[in-house]
Amino acid sequence: MDRPEARTEHDFDALYAGDVPPPWEIGRPQPALLALVRRSVLADPVLDAGCGTGVLALAVARAGHRVLGVDGAAHAISRARERAAEAILEPPGEVRFEVADARHLDRLDVRPRTVLDSGLLHTLDADGRAAYVAGLAAICPPGSLVAVLAMSVHAGLGWGTTADDLRAAFASADWTSTEVTDAELVARPADDERHLPALLLTTRRA
Repeated sequence: MDRPEARTEHDFDALYAGDVPPPWEIGRPQPALLALVRRSVLADPVLDAGCGTGVLALAVARAGHRVLGVDGAAHAISRARERAAEAILEPPGEVRFEVADARHLDRLDVRPRTVLDSGLLHTLDADGRAAYVAGLAAICPPGSLVAVLAMSVHAGLGWGTTADDLRAAFASADWTSTEVTDAELVARPADDERHLPALLLTTRRA
């Protein structure tokens, strides 16, 4: 049986440049990832992959962590930098933002001990996912935690991912202790907040 692919590729920079925020920009971190952050001991530096306008990265930095947020959308990074300039961070927390392609993470000047992905992987096609995960393996030291929040196919949007697909993406010997649990992803299309079925993967660099 054919599996749903990632969503049709969009011009994400144009979506962030518009007058109406994209539906995944809800003004706060996704609750599923924020809960994981609060119950986990995060090792620095932290990479927020696909950081959007920086709400999750800033929440982590406020808790005293060193965070790099990256996104391929320049308008999103510009807004994230504006948020950072206004933020009051708990010492020794710090945050910076860069425009970067998720398919070329090996070009980043960071070796993250924690990676948080709030809805990035599920936007990539099969080749993009493979390149993204390979890039994570290249930059993450052994023991690094990777957490991925992805839309489930059961959200009924005609795209998304499955638990089996997530496990398969991290099935190589580069990864260990991989777990996938049910979660929710919050969206806000036209100010109508929705709670959609999602999956939360956690794994560690072997």
